[in-house]
Amino acid sequence: MITLSPMLLLLALLGLIYAAIFHFWRGKGWGDLALTLLAAGLGMALGQMAGAFFDLDLPRIGQTRVVEGSVAAWLLMFAAAWLKG
Repeated sequence: MITLSPMLLLLALLGLIYAAIFHFWRGKGWGDLALTLLAAGLGMALGQMAGAFFDLDLPRIGQTRVVEGSVAAWLLMFAAAWLKG
């Protein structure tokens, strides 16, 4: 049985929610949804790592750096949509 830590579960859920919102707003097809999911997940992970690396003192939920992850996820989703055209 695979178990996820609460931090990873929250990161995954937030990434899925952000990707769904972005896709409903800007998406056109299944390819856009896949790209948006990838960008949101990568952004959440990079935000988590950047927050830990720079030791930012922003609000968290447990060990999850929600602010840093959210900002990085949205930036990567916009960047991916812009690069795709």
